[in-house]
Amino acid sequence: MDCEDVLICFAGMTESRFFRRSRPDVSVLHTGIGRRNAKAALEDRLARRRPELIITSGFAGGLNPELCAHSLLFEKSGGHPLFGRLAGLPFREGSFCCRDRIVVTAEEKQLLWRSGGCDAVEMESAGIHEIAQSRRIPCLTFRAISDAVHESLPLDFNRLLTSRMKVDLGKLCGDLCWNPGLLLAFVRFYGSVVKTSRVLADALCRLLDDSSCFGGKST
Repeated sequence: MDCEDVLICFAGMTESRFFRRSRPDVSVLHTGIGRRNAKAALEDRLARRRPELIITSGFAGGLNPELCAHSLLFEKSGGHPLFGRLAGLPFREGSFCCRDRIVVTAEEKQLLWRSGGCDAVEMESAGIHEIAQSRRIPCLTFRAISDAVHESLPLDFNRLLTSRMKVDLGKLCGDLCWNPGLLLAFVRFYGSVVKTSRVLADALCRLLDDSSCFGGKST
């Protein structure tokens, strides 16, 4: 399998940064945050080039109490030769629920776990799988847990999103300036996010390791 036939979707560059450095030969699509943005970006990309496999990757919030931060979880639809490698690698198969807002508190995550039983929560993969299935393209969700079920995020990031689901850096800086006590928690959270991005990059590289990769471009 040539990695030019694989398209990996990330919401943003924070999630993809270490993978792109390690594998500039693999095609990456940055979709933006949320299901609507993900679907629009993927539809636009597929109008120009059809891959043989789509991977929706990035971070997820843990719901299953067995999943600690930086755990790796996957869910697949369709069939592809690469899926055969998953069983031989230390990645856990599970289920994801896709929400239209960021799940911020431990209480919210615990409620989702009790009510739905999904292992993790994120915001883009359901839309990506929907399009992939309509085009009969195999699709793999492959994500790293950025925050475990008992962990709340340091800020309500929903308040910081614009109407186009982008983080308003002015609002973020304002919140941190007006609430200095949040700064340390935010710095710790960002450090964990960086580690999660590294773990995810290493895992993706390992998954693709037996492939003869060339020719992809990041967008």
